[in-house]
Amino acid sequence: MAGADAPWLSKSPDPIAELIFRMYGLRSKRLRGLLRWLLKRKEGTDYEYYSITLRRIFATYHQVHVGLYTHGACFKPGAFPQGTKIGRYASLARGAVAHGSNHPMNLKSCHAFFFNPLLGVVPKRLAVDSPLEIGHDVWIGDNVIVLPAVTKIGHGAVVGAGSVLNKDVPPYAVVVGHPARVVRYRFSKDKIEELLDENWWDHGLAELRGERLAEFTHPLEEDEIR
Repeated sequence: MAGADAPWLSKSPDPIAELIFRMYGLRSKRLRGLLRWLLKRKEGTDYEYYSITLRRIFATYHQVHVGLYTHGACFKPGAFPQGTKIGRYASLARGAVAHGSNHPMNLKSCHAFFFNPLLGVVPKRLAVDSPLEIGHDVWIGDNVIVLPAVTKIGHGAVVGAGSVLNKDVPPYAVVVGHPARVVRYRFSKDKIEELLDENWWDHGLAELRGERLAEFTHPLEEDEIR
């Protein structure tokens, strides 16, 4: 999993990328949007899949750690709470969001004035934050809502569009609905165990091309792609 020891947190050898990274620390929402646009212009429209600078920015300034080749809503500031860790080769549709905490319900009031110190009433944060870990090769559909009770979405899981998650998702499960429920698994139990032992996502894209590419272009247990 991507974490605080990710190699892209070190200084960039590219002076322009390093300048973009440092300027991002100025905390201006408008400036940050411009800097992400400049980075996209510099590195290409598919920069989310490969950009080390983008991952460095989100890990440092948003505390959202994103693995290589993952793309989507994870690079929308505020869509995922601080402390979120997302694996490699994951796909997160633009409308997906996750919430790191609830409004406390056993205080006299559940209004943000009484638990959020940023509003200037209470001296410290009283809401309880829960970390979220999203595995490798996860697909989260559009307009998915991940509630604070969720701490882990397993490797290879698929969350259908519009689903509301209120509990953890097992590896390779397909979940849909409000609240989301497991409707099936992508593969048989034996195949899932084999994939989890293989850890294919530890390999870079270059290693999976060539002879190994055929492993990813044919169904594992069926005759047709679906």
